[in-house]
Amino acid sequence: MSALSPLEQAPINKAEAAKPTIRVRRKETGVANMSGVLSKLKRNSSGGAKPDKAEFPLRDSADPRILYVLSNRARRVSLKVKAAERQVHVIVPNLRAFAQAQAFAQTQRDWIDVQLEGLPPPQPFVPGEDILFQGDLYRLVSPPGKGRAKIDRAGRRIIVPSPDPESFAGRVRRLLIREARAELEAATHHYASELGKRVGKVSVRDQASRWGSAITRQGEGHISYSWRLICAPPDILEYVCAHECAHLVEANHSAAFWAVCEQLFPETKRAKRWLTKHGGDLHAVGADV
Repeated sequence: MSALSPLEQAPINKAEAAKPTIRVRRKETGVANMSGVLSKLKRNSSGGAKPDKAEFPLRDSADPRILYVLSNRARRVSLKVKAAERQVHVIVPNLRAFAQAQAFAQTQRDWIDVQLEGLPPPQPFVPGEDILFQGDLYRLVSPPGKGRAKIDRAGRRIIVPSPDPESFAGRVRRLLIREARAELEAATHHYASELGKRVGKVSVRDQASRWGSAITRQGEGHISYSWRLICAPPDILEYVCAHECAHLVEANHSAAFWAVCEQLFPETKRAKRWLTKHGGDLHAVGADV
């Protein structure tokens, strides 16, 4: 399986299995509740009871921007910036490492502040606010009454009737996913056909750390994309589709892969630079204030 991330899939080093080590992961772009983390920390440091697995993820009571997430796949304590949620996840490899994870988060408070304060301004799904759509700013509008949500491209408005304020954000998100699916499916089948490949399934999800991913099953491609690509300029969406289709030929990021990618999309290098520079803006769409 190959994937495209805002950081172009920087390789992840394997960790030693014996004892968790500590690592800070600069960017990746989840939510839970916690009570009494500090009291648990005191118990843990004195050799007392540790939190139960069922309690994870845990929110840090001293800093609500921090969540402790238990991951059996992790080999070390690490930090992940979740741009869309405006928070940081502290990845805990096992219950024994919880106190270590808390101590590490405490030592990294300055780094956490810098990372979160450096994120682009949020673009919440609130009537009257502007959000990115296909590279331009569109005004969110919630007219009275019922009706189907739609895009007014001439007026650069996203019109979403909603019976109550609480359902507005969800309706906006579903509209963007619907628009993204139409564009992504069309571009994917176009580039796949140029390579003589068949794509059996196109999925659109809220992928936090990847713009897309592709695998081949029983001779046909299965490709997943982030719905946030509909917020990018159309040519950037096209590039990601070309990139993932190229993985149906070369399931790696070798020179041969990039040759296929540039054959499909000659502006590959420019599009990569755009994603590196503006990927955070896409994750700001729908983020809470």
